[in-house]
Amino acid sequence: MKHWRWLKGIGIGILMASGATAIQAETLPKPLQPLRLAQSYTDLVAVSLFQHYSAGYPAPILTEGLSSREIESVQVNFVRRLMNEAGEDGTVVGYKVALTNAKAQSQLGVSHPLYGFLLENMLLESGANLPLEFGSRPQAEGDLMVRVGSADINQAETDLELLASLDAVMPFLELPDLIYEEDAQVNAGALVAVNVGARYGIIGDPVELEPEDTGLAQLANIRVVLKNHQGQFLAEGDSTALLGHPINAVRWLRDTLQTQGVELKPGDLLSLGSVTSLVSLEAGANIEGIEARYFGLDTDDRSVDLEVSFDVDEDN
Repeated sequence: MKHWRWLKGIGIGILMASGATAIQAETLPKPLQPLRLAQSYTDLVAVSLFQHYSAGYPAPILTEGLSSREIESVQVNFVRRLMNEAGEDGTVVGYKVALTNAKAQSQLGVSHPLYGFLLENMLLESGANLPLEFGSRPQAEGDLMVRVGSADINQAETDLELLASLDAVMPFLELPDLIYEEDAQVNAGALVAVNVGARYGIIGDPVELEPEDTGLAQLANIRVVLKNHQGQFLAEGDSTALLGHPINAVRWLRDTLQTQGVELKPGDLLSLGSVTSLVSLEAGANIEGIEARYFGLDTDDRSVDLEVSFDVDEDN
């Protein structure tokens, strides 16, 4: 599998401590700074969830009764383990927004989105090949990604100012992992603990954003259609699913990070949420590949396509 190599060296730039098995706190952005808690239990929860994630075996809910700070501590520990396991490809290159529609929020008992961290090794080129069961409960969904072009995003007030601080929009076929057992009662805390299910994603070439109102209209009118390897329809949706308009998801993420003392940087990649519904890729799904076709992304009215293929275990 090829990772998206033009990401190298951009983003937040977390450095692995040379020869160390853990990342030093001073190298982490503030959302990943370790919390000063009695962490014996939260550490055990993070270790167990990470082991399920690594083994591709569905996990039980282990976060019941934990406070929001303890949930955050589990997420920190979980993400740091992902970074350590990935080595030099474990750099944080951006963020993933989840729960960008009211129905999904209500199902998990919250009234706002959630966010997680994107690592370099999660992002793959179109045409990548993965095992069909690449995770504990693998899924696919049409997503949308933008790239920060200017630090002015941190002071932007209007939608047009936010737009001007972005330098590209990209198709993004996300391949998340629900991780938990199928009958588990997943709530927002359980989802945050496992980095909101971030696992892989197929990222396309950057498309330049048009300026002013034309650019806002460009973002607002993107449609995504997912089909399987045989051309059969799987799911579709449009960019209004992202808090009504993708720029609203950008604003929410920017504002949420600022409450934690974090500013976005040029090159940061922002995955803005689910445009389509989830497509299950578990055993028996009979999907050997997915094509994601994006309409309205290219101002020349051409579709932009992404593809991923899967190795199917013949025993399943």
